[in-house]
Parts: sequence; structure tokens; C-alpha cells
Amino acid sequence: MGVVVTGASALVSAVAAMQPNSLDIVGEMGLKPGRWRTTIQIIDATIVPTPGRPIPAGAAERLKQAIGSSMDTEDCIGSIRPPGSDLVLPGIKIEAACVLGEVEADQRILRIKGTCGSMADGFKADMNVQAAHSATAMTANVESLAFSEGVGFSTRIVVTTNSKYMGQCPAS
Repeated sequence: MGVVVTGASALVSAVAAMQPNSLDIVGEMGLKPGRWRTTIQIIDATIVPTPGRPIPAGAAERLKQAIGSSMDTEDCIGSIRPPGSDLVLPGIKIEAACVLGEVEADQRILRIKGTCGSMADGFKADMNVQAAHSATAMTANVESLAFSEGVGFSTRIVVTTNSKYMGQCPAS
């Protein structure tokens, strides 16, 4: 549940006014519909334990080792998103159930702050997306702070994305 930096869902699983399906964010941004290739780099990652609960053995070290790693992904970005569907941007997917508290999108910039889940449900992720883009290229900083009651710690992950339009999506 949450904001997922495409390809890094093991690390990021990844208020109140608008749902992602109520906005035409891709249209507001003027992104060219089609296939986008994204390089994602993890620039920071930390674990914060809940008082009185230990961090699982090796978890902090494995997360620390991920800093500096990168991966490539591809996404098909559509010009029309069906109601109730996830928001898919180059290298970033925000689940339809997430609540967006702040959204600013135009032909040059994108800023999104939102929350996925709730403490009452045992999982909550706060996200902050800031991007600069043209119709065929986008760079973004994505920060996610996720807490899971079941594991008893918060995970903060910061990634950068660098995306380029590659052409038409393959026929399905």
C-alpha cells in the first residue's frame, strides 16, 4: 500500500482533500503519453525503531547497503486514467487509495504530498514528491516515511528519478 517507486517496491511501499483519481495530473503536467524509461537511485535510507522494540538483526545494515544503488524501469504513461486507478508517473506509482493533501502540477513542476494507509490500520506512509519536467523528460526527488505496527519501526527512503520518453507503448 502506498507510493511505490517502480522497481523498488521491496524498499518503498510506499491531509485530506483530493484522491489521485480525481485529478488529471498527467494531463496537467503535459507528459507525452507512451513508454518512459527511468533510472532510480537510492540516495538515503534509514530505520527508526519504536521505543522498546528492537530493529530486526541485519535490517539497518541491508538498508544502508542499498544507498547509492540504482535500477532502471519502464512505465507506460497514459493520457487517460480510469476512475479509481493508481496514478502512474514515470518511475512512480501512487495507489488510488492514497489521500493527497497537496498537489501542484503544471507544464514545468510537480509537487505532491500525501498519505497512504493510517496508524489505525497498522501501516502508514507519508510521501513527498517534487519533480521538474518537460513533455519528454522528468527528474524527481521522492521521500517516503513508512511505519508498520507489525514490524515496529519506521523506514525513511529518499530516491531520485531521471526519466525520458522512449516512444509508443508496446501493443497489448
